[in-house]
Amino acid sequence: MLPVNDMMLFVDVVKHKSFTAAGEKNDKTAAAVSKRISQLEATLGVKLLKRTTRALALTEAGEILYRQCANMQLELNTVCEQVIDIHENPKGKIKVSALQNFSNLILSNLLEKFLQQYSDVDVEITLDGALGALPPIDEYDIAIRCGILQDSSAISRLIMTHDYTVCASGSYLQRHGTPKELSDLTKHNCLDCHHGIKPDERVWTFFDGNDAHNIPVKTNVFTNNALFVKHLALSGVSLIYAPTFIVADEINAGLLVPVLRQYKTITNSIYLIHPYANRNLPKRIRCFIDFIFDNLAIPSIKEGKC
Repeated sequence: MLPVNDMMLFVDVVKHKSFTAAGEKNDKTAAAVSKRISQLEATLGVKLLKRTTRALALTEAGEILYRQCANMQLELNTVCEQVIDIHENPKGKIKVSALQNFSNLILSNLLEKFLQQYSDVDVEITLDGALGALPPIDEYDIAIRCGILQDSSAISRLIMTHDYTVCASGSYLQRHGTPKELSDLTKHNCLDCHHGIKPDERVWTFFDGNDAHNIPVKTNVFTNNALFVKHLALSGVSLIYAPTFIVADEINAGLLVPVLRQYKTITNSIYLIHPYANRNLPKRIRCFIDFIFDNLAIPSIKEGKC
């Protein structure tokens, strides 16, 4: 009999580059995984892995087996999905890798309603930063990311496009004055979500018609989380340049005051991505995607608040 289970375990070891991680995925100890791989090597009569104290490396035979078995694992998963989909109601787990801010502000509200409607579905969500790389293609069902999709083997769909708003609390503006022109920004503590940009290279970009203005700004606070930036603005720490959908509710409630609205800002796009380009989309994944787009509500600034 072919040692199919051990071959699938071997695929997991290579993907995760670790006996421990493969064991956690398959409810086994690292020692048990190592023993099973040794048994597989003995059965096949070839060495599959070069083991050192620091890393695992594939032999030539191991590379061939991994390449073929990884494809087999995808096909087996697809067969299982098709069997599950025979049920009238969607069931099973959805693995989601999503942006922190989008998830906290928008996805969390949708998730409650989705789970009420599809009670046999479990959702496992990992929150990532805006620049987080996609997980391996067979280790997520849905990903939500900013920017253009780099992985041509996945499918993307535009969720939303957003701009930015400069705003501050009323208390901050009372103490430091309200900027009327872009040149006024040099007098202010200007905080944004920098995502790895060096402090001395930070600029805020504005557009006046066809003219672009890159304004150097300075701050005494540095962070990579836009929600934290918003909370600092609410505390009166600084002027901020933040995604409009993140600050819209606070602006509508009068807690933050938008400024410099005569200028347009840069825009970013957020995409929903799934890896089922060449496979049937499981029913639970299809229902999840449809539910998001059917119920999506993006916070925006009401007229009169600008």
